[in-house]
Amino acid sequence: EEGILHGARTKVLQDKNGQILESESVSAGLDYSGVGPELASLAESGRVTARYVTDDEALEAFNELSKLEGIIPALESSHALAYLKKASEAGELGEFVVVNLSGRGDKDLETVLSLKRGV
Repeated sequence: EEGILHGARTKVLQDKNGQILESESVSAGLDYSGVGPELASLAESGRVTARYVTDDEALEAFNELSKLEGIIPALESSHALAYLKKASEAGELGEFVVVNLSGRGDKDLETVLSLKRGV
C-alpha cells in the first residue's frame, strides 16, 4: 500500500493504521519495508513488473551456482537467479538473458550455513 517511509511517499508494508510493518528476508539487502519511490512509480505506470521468489528458492539458486560454477553469489543476487530459473522453466524468457551479480556471496556464507543447520 502507499505510505510514507523515511519522508518518501512510496509502496510500503504497513498495517491498517499506517504503521510500518517488519519485513523478513534471508538477504539483509532486501530486508526493507518499502521500495524506492522511483521503482514504485515505474511499476504503477506499467514500465516495470515486480516479481518475487521465496527465500528457499533464493537459497537453492545460491547453492546451485556455487556448486556448478564455483561462483558464490550474494543473497540479493540469488533472488534474481532464482527468478531467472523460474521464468526460464515457464518459457517466459527470450533467447538471450543478461544477469548482473552484484556484491559478494562470501559475506553470506555464515547465514547460509546457519540456515542449513537450522540455527
